[in-house]
Amino acid sequence: MQLGDFTEQADAYRRSRPAYPDELIDMLVADACLAPGDPVADFGAGTGIMTRMLIERGFVVSAIEPNESMRSRAEVTDVRWVAGTFEQSLLEPASQRWAVAAQAFHWADPLRALPEIRRVLQPGCLFTVLWNNRAKLADDTVSWTDAAIRRHVPEFDEAYRNRPWKGILESTGDFKVVTQRNVSHTIPMSRERFLQLWKSHNRLNTIAGPIRFAAFFEELSEHLENHSIDRINVRYDCESWSARRKD
Repeated sequence: MQLGDFTEQADAYRRSRPAYPDELIDMLVADACLAPGDPVADFGAGTGIMTRMLIERGFVVSAIEPNESMRSRAEVTDVRWVAGTFEQSLLEPASQRWAVAAQAFHWADPLRALPEIRRVLQPGCLFTVLWNNRAKLADDTVSWTDAAIRRHVPEFDEAYRNRPWKGILESTGDFKVVTQRNVSHTIPMSRERFLQLWKSHNRLNTIAGPIRFAAFFEELSEHLENHSIDRINVRYDCESWSARRKD
């Protein structure tokens, strides 16, 4: 297993990962001054969670995802799948009215990715990054799980929490951050979905390694079983930054 290679997590990812708050997506669409039929690029599209939300709003979507296993598990239609990356999207110059990266830009190399995203955007258009951040203290089971991870994998780091995203997005001179928006939402999860959520986590799996991850997963499974926990309300604080392409 390699850091950033979701081949082994693709099925769990499709089955467990949450979507994003409709309220936030609608605000971001308004910020980008979009209309149905506009071309939009979904970078790091994964299994198409954000892609579906964009299609539902009537956009013409190019979903950029390098991992074939992730692409093959996407249950979305009316989308152009591209086996590109943040750094080499394979999209045409000035072809997009909006670019978005949901739960993905922390995998990019900003020094190479930001000029590429600027290249594919039309003048004055926005690039938006967003993440669902678990509110660790909002639910007892989520809090217990976080503590269990710290016991088994103390060096684990989410990689996107508390990063200076405004400075990162402006670091190459290609973009200027214009809005930062946050919306919280709660996702009720079954026991099985909650377990799959951790199987889907490439960074945790990779940093832990198979032995430590198996120990953590067994302890979590036993905790849910022993306490008859069949439903977990996972609250996410969804954070976004939108940056305008400099002309």
